Amino acid sequence: MEVLQNLLARLPMRHRTALEWFHRNAGTEQPWPAGLKSPEGLTLLATRAKGIYKPAWSEYALSARQVLKFRYPEKGPIFREDGTWTYGYFQENDNLQERDSEYANLGLLKCWQDRVPIGVMRQTQLKPAVLYQVMGLALVSGWDGGYFFFEGFGRNDVAHPPSAETEIELLVAQQGRSAVESRAFDANSIVGAREKVLAQIVRRRGQQDFREKLLAAYGRRCAITGCDAVEALEAAHIIPYLGPETNNIQNGLLLRADIHTLFDIGLIAVEVESMTVVIAESLRSTAYREIAGVRLREPLSKALRPSVDALRRHMEWARLL
Repeated sequence: MEVLQNLLARLPMRHRTALEWFHRNAGTEQPWPAGLKSPEGLTLLATRAKGIYKPAWSEYALSARQVLKFRYPEKGPIFREDGTWTYGYFQENDNLQERDSEYANLGLLKCWQDRVPIGVMRQTQLKPAVLYQVMGLALVSGWDGGYFFFEGFGRNDVAHPPSAETEIELLVAQQGRSAVESRAFDANSIVGAREKVLAQIVRRRGQQDFREKLLAAYGRRCAITGCDAVEALEAAHIIPYLGPETNNIQNGLLLRADIHTLFDIGLIAVEVESMTVVIAESLRSTAYREIAGVRLREPLSKALRPSVDALRRHMEWARLL
């Protein structure tokens, strides 16, 4: 767990004082925050020009605010029993490829790199009496698909460490809400429901041609466990499926269904220097501890072996380094 006071102690007084305002007011509703007086001049806490505020006096972003009429859907927030929370916030600039052209995004990336907290607030009321919920302070835990993921500090001023599990937790909760909001169960639709389940299994196994190639390349055995029950083996994409071009054999692994799931949610990865399996801390007390350190079974042909760059990118995303 990350302890807030240890992180704040490293910062200049002006920066620390501004962040402490968000910490002090966490959980409250506030009008637009007034600036704070400091020896260096007036310190703004947010800017009306952009959702992400990176002051000129710092290389770090200071705050991120969400407005009610925002064209991108929020991911979360999710509040946990220990008082911590997680939240997905969309970057500046619609074009994901131009993320690093925006100084505000660079400020958040710098916060991520150096574990510098940011203040977060969400609009709860429109004009004329604008109000914001001050969520408090958070660490930037990652970026994916245009979203920065925040890990908020809870009771005892601690936050969960950066992890791919933040993103997965938000997506699962989002899907869960959709399921709850869907229509009531109809027993008469069981045949249609079963057809949907079977269709999901087929998709999960992977596009037929891609899967057949992986079955042949890996000798019809899971690349991690060696399982030879073909019905349980799936075509896993190292870099997520984005169209036919990602169905390249070097972007694939043949994995048992449960291993595939853990790989996709970042709880399992492959360390490319040794080509051995790395698992998340949360799996170390489970039966999956047996695969930690297992060497990946690779195809005999070098042309069919998984891309080292793709595996490295997956490892970086999972943050199991």
